[in-house]
Amino acid sequence: MSYLMPALIGHRGVASEAPENTAIGLKRCKSLGIKWVELDVTQAGDGSLVMMHDETLERFGGRPERISNMDREALMKVDAGTWFSPVFAGEPLLFLEEALDLVKTLGLGLNLEIKVNPDLPVAPLVDAVVANRGLDALHNGERLVISSFDHTALARVAQQKPNWALGALYEGVTEQWAESLADFTPYSIHTDFETLTAELAAEIRAQYPLYCYTVNDPITFQRLLDMGVTGVFSDRAHAPDMRALVKAG
Repeated sequence: MSYLMPALIGHRGVASEAPENTAIGLKRCKSLGIKWVELDVTQAGDGSLVMMHDETLERFGGRPERISNMDREALMKVDAGTWFSPVFAGEPLLFLEEALDLVKTLGLGLNLEIKVNPDLPVAPLVDAVVANRGLDALHNGERLVISSFDHTALARVAQQKPNWALGALYEGVTEQWAESLADFTPYSIHTDFETLTAELAAEIRAQYPLYCYTVNDPITFQRLLDMGVTGVFSDRAHAPDMRALVKAG
């Protein structure tokens, strides 16, 4: 792999400024100068690929519905903006093909995280994601990384798209971090920063780019850069105090 994601990646778009995983969030990223974004994709009950972090609508005003019991028509009626601010009232959920069209139009790089819906099998989700031709275009432009906490999902992606860049996600990386990588070779390792030690960071960075989530303050960001971390996912990837550390480096 000849390229790297940058040191600052917008988390779920720009989650401090606009509702996550939405069109308005992606447009805000562009206007704020964010070059790469991380977005979540999961599967609804009818197989639709929707840009959501969760398996329920709880985030959107406490609604208990599980998306495994919903279809595209029902999801299109969801207000994905009011929970964040009344300013964004009526902002719809995005579906994968819409998100990819917008990412391409805006000229962004994309870290697409496959969020396995615990109510549904993994294989159909992965196969549906991989089948989307918009991802091939991003890959060919060196603007795509596919990540997941479910490493069986990444192995399935690798079987079908051996040249795609894969980011192996960990809730908290441990000394056994490499044991789940037998069935695919990652492009990068992504982990929660809170459990990362300098020793583990050095071990990982000797083999792969290393990214941490979700880093929103410059003190933590600088500490991670000093440890050799390649970059971070941030709700504040646009913020001057975060960007200043990249420019200083």
